[in-house]
Amino acid sequence: MTQGRINSKRMKAINTRNVLNIIRREGCVSRRDLAVLTGLTTGTITNIINELLERKYVIETGEGKSEGGRKPILLELNSEAGYAVGLSLDVSSLICVISDFKANILFSKKQKIDVRSGKYVIIDQMIELIEDVINHVNVDRKKILGLGLAVPGPCDYQKGIMINPPNFPGWINVPIKEIFTKRLGMKVYVSKETSCYVLSDYWFGRAAGIDRIFGFMMGEVGIGGALVLKGEIFQEKEGESMDIGHTIVQLDGYSCSCGNRGCLEAHANGHAAVRYAQEMLASGYSSTAKYPASFQDIVDNVNQGDLVSIEAIKKCAYYASVAIGNALSLLSPQMICFGGEFIDKCPIMYDLIVKYLERRDYPASAKASQKSRFTFGEQSGAIGGVALVFDALSKSLFS
Repeated sequence: MTQGRINSKRMKAINTRNVLNIIRREGCVSRRDLAVLTGLTTGTITNIINELLERKYVIETGEGKSEGGRKPILLELNSEAGYAVGLSLDVSSLICVISDFKANILFSKKQKIDVRSGKYVIIDQMIELIEDVINHVNVDRKKILGLGLAVPGPCDYQKGIMINPPNFPGWINVPIKEIFTKRLGMKVYVSKETSCYVLSDYWFGRAAGIDRIFGFMMGEVGIGGALVLKGEIFQEKEGESMDIGHTIVQLDGYSCSCGNRGCLEAHANGHAAVRYAQEMLASGYSSTAKYPASFQDIVDNVNQGDLVSIEAIKKCAYYASVAIGNALSLLSPQMICFGGEFIDKCPIMYDLIVKYLERRDYPASAKASQKSRFTFGEQSGAIGGVALVFDALSKSLFS
């Protein structure tokens, strides 16, 4: 008996999330069209909409075209029903956004960080940035529905604890959710940065409504993966999953920051590209471009057409395609979304990975799956934080 009630509430929450997402995506929509688009009965739609109207999350706005009877009443989200804040943290920067209930971004701000400054300094920077963004738009803090944090793993996502992210020295068992809840006085939701990137595309971007989406992030330092299944992040609440950066792509390969050898991250991140170019020059290759001492040098050289740096990029892309090919064989995603600092600064990387993947004869999904850059670029993690807030709201409405 109890199990039946739990399932009923869960189903209502799922249906409500779908209804809210479709209204957000369509802008204005009638009850009849909602029934068609969701596959739900008109009675179910009526019950959900009545509750959403009562709570002022949805408003009626004008009439649609008649198809022989009464003109249908159109529905839209109430943009002032609440606000959501999203913040992403990576090894070099913070990005914070605030949106209204329609997911319109009202303001965003990016800030550089130095991981060597330590967790306390960076947490203070994060809090200050969030406060700055909220104050800039001057909204009623009581109407802020929550904060979604996109952070590096590994984490205990249920408790909101950053366990030991390898590229953040000293961040051991940091209770990030508890800290932000106490200091900001709002609900806080935490997920892996790459997962938030994928969630942003599922909720608001080119991957909207696709059941199986794999996300791939390439940075100067970190490489991450994530899977979203029917709108749900596939991850253990107390640990990691889809940690593609630490899958092995070369037996007895280069040492990785995680302690293993041959990890994708050690063979395909920005630092690996620098190493490949330096190795080529040391072995006799010539170049008129700047000697690549940093990731930015590689980016500059590639954009200037330097063949040595382009060959280094090709090696990184090859190893990335090996790891993604393995993910395709295991997961068969309908869509792969690509992003991260490496791809954003060096777009040839995306083109090369896609080319290598589509050369594969097996699995069929290597050619068949859709491939796309993340819709919102570097803001995707923070916008995914906004999606975390809206997702939690839709699940809690009828709990």
